[in-house]
Amino acid sequence: MRLKRKMDKRVFVFFIIIVLSLIVGYFLLKSETSINVYFKETETELKSRHSQNMKRVLIIHSYHREWGWDQDTENGIIEGLENGGYKLDKDYTLKTFYMDTKNKYTTTEQIKMRAEQAMNIIDEYKPDIVFINDDNALKYVAVAYTLKNPDSRLPFVFSGINVDPSVYEPIDTLEKPGHSITGALERFPYYQSFSLAKRILPNRTRVVLFADSSPSSNFVVNSFKERYLEKVNNSPLDVVAVVQVKTFREWKEKIKEYQKKADFLGIITYHQLRDDDGNIVDASRVVLWTINNNKLPEIGFLLFHAEDGFWLAVGVSPYKTGRYVGTIGAEILNGKNPGEIPIVDPKLVDVAFNLERSKMLGIEIPIDILGMAT
Repeated sequence: MRLKRKMDKRVFVFFIIIVLSLIVGYFLLKSETSINVYFKETETELKSRHSQNMKRVLIIHSYHREWGWDQDTENGIIEGLENGGYKLDKDYTLKTFYMDTKNKYTTTEQIKMRAEQAMNIIDEYKPDIVFINDDNALKYVAVAYTLKNPDSRLPFVFSGINVDPSVYEPIDTLEKPGHSITGALERFPYYQSFSLAKRILPNRTRVVLFADSSPSSNFVVNSFKERYLEKVNNSPLDVVAVVQVKTFREWKEKIKEYQKKADFLGIITYHQLRDDDGNIVDASRVVLWTINNNKLPEIGFLLFHAEDGFWLAVGVSPYKTGRYVGTIGAEILNGKNPGEIPIVDPKLVDVAFNLERSKMLGIEIPIDILGMAT
């Protein structure tokens, strides 16, 4: 009997120990779970707080996603912001909008419609800064938004602008914009282009310039006449004509006409030429026909002209310009007043040769000059 009682007592004690162990384990597990939840909630709160502190950056391109200029400019903006202390996805979020006004939305009504969509994005996204690329986005978005919201201090930083931006009301002067819009001008480096072509082929003296008849081309051509033809007295090449055409058919006719009237073919623009049905002709088709039917060395004023197939291009670097305005943007995010930042042409130029085209033309480019390519 005593042995049985001892056994019962031991069993009872063992049972109590097991129960207590289960109870303690339960509370420890609950406590650990609570601690984990606490830390998870804290981490979420930290992420939320960090997200709230991140800047919002919006880039509005006048043209389409496939336009190489826009991609290079955007990459430059991202680098410029990082050089100024703002790293993508760490210090700011980025949203991009393409107005697509070169190929798809080309009429004034369509451009205004796309601009309205861009301004709706501004209202919804609430960016801390907006980067504007090319003239349509400046006129129809940055200027229109600033005039529509006179109390807004939203800063706009532009690049790729051919027009004199001081013609717009929100910009006082180039030296001191005065309000919330600033940026970088785009000026074709005609003198540098002509000089380099002349250096390679010194016996050639005449150049004819070709352009389509889009509104932006009209401005570029008029600017060339005012800023170059009327002011430059020692041009490396004699400009025999500036030819603007609306159709691909006219382009072909004029190219053939000037084969013996000039020594170089200057390429300004060719993306808005139309066929007989009024549709825009693909630029690659224009280039292919031109290099197969033109015997004059081409001089392009945008870097991608050489990439497209033309002989030489000396043009504004979209990447370097993007980096320049990105650095300005970082300064503005750090508190600098955009109205105090002068609007200038940063003169950031690149050189490119198309060696396949050079071979077609039978031109050998000296090694020292080839080394200028960027």
